[in-house]
Amino acid sequence: MSHDLASLRRQLEDLVGNSHVDAGPETTAAFAVDGMIPALTVRPGTQDEVAAVVAACAASGAALVPWGGGTAMGMGNCPVRVDVVVHLDRLNRVVEFDPDNLCVTVEAGMPLARLQEMIAEKKLLLPLDPPDGARVTVGGLVAANLSGPRRLLHGTARDWVLGIRVVLPDGERIRCGGRVIKNVSGYDMNKLFIRSFGTLGIITEVTVKLLPMPAAQASVLGLFPDLSGAAATAEKVLASFLLPEALELLDPCALDILAPALGRSAPGNFALAAGFTGSRETVERQVRDLETLISERGGTVRLFREVDSVRIWDAVTNAFGALPQDPLRVLCMVAVPIARTAGMMASARAGATGSGLTAATLAHAGSGILWAAFFPAAGLPEDEAVSRMVTTLLALREEAATVGGSLVIQEASPRLKERVDAWGKPGSSFAIMRRIKTEFDPQGLCSPGRFLGGI
Repeated sequence: MSHDLASLRRQLEDLVGNSHVDAGPETTAAFAVDGMIPALTVRPGTQDEVAAVVAACAASGAALVPWGGGTAMGMGNCPVRVDVVVHLDRLNRVVEFDPDNLCVTVEAGMPLARLQEMIAEKKLLLPLDPPDGARVTVGGLVAANLSGPRRLLHGTARDWVLGIRVVLPDGERIRCGGRVIKNVSGYDMNKLFIRSFGTLGIITEVTVKLLPMPAAQASVLGLFPDLSGAAATAEKVLASFLLPEALELLDPCALDILAPALGRSAPGNFALAAGFTGSRETVERQVRDLETLISERGGTVRLFREVDSVRIWDAVTNAFGALPQDPLRVLCMVAVPIARTAGMMASARAGATGSGLTAATLAHAGSGILWAAFFPAAGLPEDEAVSRMVTTLLALREEAATVGGSLVIQEASPRLKERVDAWGKPGSSFAIMRRIKTEFDPQGLCSPGRFLGGI
């Protein structure tokens, strides 16, 4: 540890207490970002302490990375530096809960699952369902704008945030938005920090709006012998009066992962899964209508109600978390026009087969979002595996770009990230983004290098 970082360690210990500052790889390795082990980790206990910690880091020129539940730390490019990880697990309090006005304010380190449990006692919910929801924190949810299958009806975190508090890179605290739904005055500064990945500061508090819990829920799973049948049914659903909360296309590999949750396997099949919520009458009518659509296209129907429906969607949302761990695995998200979703799924599968890789894919059929996980064949040398992954990803990214889409790497080894930019080519708005980064973080100390274009 350099002299400056040793001095910074003492300052941080004075600010938050010795027991909340760690140094040395034996304790900080668990917070490595793309293989970069921080010299220090610090766990501030209040928002004021976060501000003081950030100010101290700024004064010493130490690069910092905020850390919530750690679920999104594989996203983005490899950082330029990681001197200090600011772990927000102690910022986990409820600041204000106003069930009558359907909103709640919590600190950024609050686990999303715990928040959902608390508001469920008042028959309320926050309709956001990112993968690994047991570990995701509310701050991380917002900083990465995470979402899941229910984005079809409910959108992403961007659509549910009313206000946030942020510690800027110099330690200044600011507040954006408010704590009431009808707060509409002034510029919407919230949007600036949502999906900023900690590059403009550290989110310390979030206010979100809530929904009443629905009276009923059910899910319909249609099994098809080929992708065309599942995709055609999805198109029919989207063109109908049906209003699913989620609509997912799954390939045979993804469906195999769900076999334990489904109760029995369906080898070789593609699937279309739809979730419905609302009044009992509404849910029952939509279930019947979808069952008819599936049967008309040669599909087999499986129906899941209430707790079984919850179980199924938890399995779908966390499908990739159930895959075998492999340091060379690549997980990417492809965004394309909705009409091209099934075509991109076919391309991802064909690209993997052509490169001798294994692929598991699922798609938000009504949102144009495809998730694809690629694995190398057993026994394939690492250099060859990485090269094949690179070829497959670049071809898929180029195809997405031709229809106005994009490919973002969600998880990959540092070796692969050295050859493929996690975000792809910056668009026309990048010059503005770079100016904003310079204005907010002139020293380039907040998550340096991780976001688009290396900012």
